[in-house]
Amino acid sequence: MPFRFVALFAATTALVLGCALPASAGELQQTDRTLLARLKQHTLWATPASRLAADRATNRRVGAVAVRIADDQARLDVALRAVADRLAVTLPTAPTEQERGWAAEISGLSKASGDEFDRTYVNRLRAEYGSLFALASDVRAGTRDDDVRAFAQTAVDTSLGHLTLLESTGLAETTSLLVSATEDDTLGGGDLALGAVFVAFAAVATFGLLRLLGTPGRNQPRTRR
Repeated sequence: MPFRFVALFAATTALVLGCALPASAGELQQTDRTLLARLKQHTLWATPASRLAADRATNRRVGAVAVRIADDQARLDVALRAVADRLAVTLPTAPTEQERGWAAEISGLSKASGDEFDRTYVNRLRAEYGSLFALASDVRAGTRDDDVRAFAQTAVDTSLGHLTLLESTGLAETTSLLVSATEDDTLGGGDLALGAVFVAFAAVATFGLLRLLGTPGRNQPRTRR
């Protein structure tokens, strides 16, 4: 009887301690790894594109937003590499095929006249942040690793903040958030509902930011004839 009690106590203790211990790299969920990989691929193309936009944008507001986004992405990449190193996750070294296409498109328009370059940069980046926001929110809610959860929260905040900045340029198009799903980034019903809430929240945030900064094109002095 005492032996059975000791065995039962030991088994219960091991179970409790096992639940209390933080998740190790071997216990990471696939969505955790996907978020880390997708954010690395994002920074590999979006940071150079933002540096280019900061230098070549015709619209001053677009240039200022691009500077802010590029700086934030550099800081996010440092945090990303720290999390990946702790969890022994190997990060990709190249963007996706679609991202490479976007980068080439933006680069090809950098010498064009008019606002086509500015508009393309704003809407391609906005499309990507829409999908990253949904993925980071999903990981934030479901991960079992505290470090991944904290990093996912940072990614959520960064994505939403950058979306608001891009929309403050006045060049965001209604359809630029409607990104076609890929094999690695498919939205389910819950994600679509979250996306609807996000769009409404982003619209309110954008309206407030526009009120604070002034809507592009308004409040300009009229020329006298």
